[in-house]
Amino acid sequence: YTKIDSSFERNRIMFGAPGTGKSFNLNEDAKKLLGNNYETNLERVTFHPDYSFANFVGTYKPVPIKDNGKDSITYAYVPGPFMRVYVKALKNSRTNLIQPFLLLIEEINRANVAAVFGDIFQLLDRGFDNVSEYPIHASEDIKNYLANELGGKPSDYSRLKIPDNMFIWASMNSADQGVFPMDTAFKRRWSFTYLGIDDGDKEIRGKYVYLGGKEKQKIEWNSLRKAINEFLANENINEDKQLGPYFISKNILIVDTDEIDSDTFCEVFKHKVLMYLFEDVARQKRSKLFANSKFGYTRYSKICKAFDEQGIEIFHNDIQADVIRIESISSELDNNLVHMDN
Repeated sequence: YTKIDSSFERNRIMFGAPGTGKSFNLNEDAKKLLGNNYETNLERVTFHPDYSFANFVGTYKPVPIKDNGKDSITYAYVPGPFMRVYVKALKNSRTNLIQPFLLLIEEINRANVAAVFGDIFQLLDRGFDNVSEYPIHASEDIKNYLANELGGKPSDYSRLKIPDNMFIWASMNSADQGVFPMDTAFKRRWSFTYLGIDDGDKEIRGKYVYLGGKEKQKIEWNSLRKAINEFLANENINEDKQLGPYFISKNILIVDTDEIDSDTFCEVFKHKVLMYLFEDVARQKRSKLFANSKFGYTRYSKICKAFDEQGIEIFHNDIQADVIRIESISSELDNNLVHMDN
């Protein structure tokens, strides 16, 4: 118990639809938490379906060494990201300059968390002092490793707790295919922060792009995104499968002018947005979503070809109407301002 003070939760999961900025927001909070020690006190790991307890905590692995000048192999305990951050936090807890340490897990539900955390799961239950309330018994491998790293005898480390200066944060997108469900016992040990579908869209408001091959359409990405989301919502498709503001990356959307580069945007829109809608979220709604595609809706390549020529006119009339209505309101406001000036 280091008595370190922080307004941030120790165990925290940020979740929301794809493109809402989960990783970005966690990273910004990490900078606030760690300050000048951001580079040294942060470790980031991405979970995947084959990720295991051995990867996360540590295990014995073959390690190359020099034996009398010759290359040889021995076995040693190799720590995973959890153990590396854990040791750093414990070492720091013995000093007079207490610092926070952060383990940041991307895509936490893309692995089987019950298997990855193993008995470490018990340590996530923290008391009022933000130290693990219930200790676990360490394996002989871990006891020996901690003794080598922290000093003392292996028996000194038979019972483990997470110190209050160690933070564990994660991002989660429940819309991803092939994700592993989390049980209630695991989830209740975390503080969940939800990013809404329109949270953080301030930076992309008013960013326009020209679409369509024959008749250029000037549309706002944010209004098109919202129109598609409204259509999906009306088709009873959950919010966690809809389009966040940054489903298309920031470096394309946030430019010095109000106009987004058309060629770059269109390529990304076809290969990210249209692919996502066609293959995943609107698989059962293709005929309705792409109702006006002049080349049909049964093949992704044909939808892309239609988009090159028609722009947003490939979509259902309701989507087109929503985008046009937003633009007409903008035009009407501009006309009123001109009239007032005169």
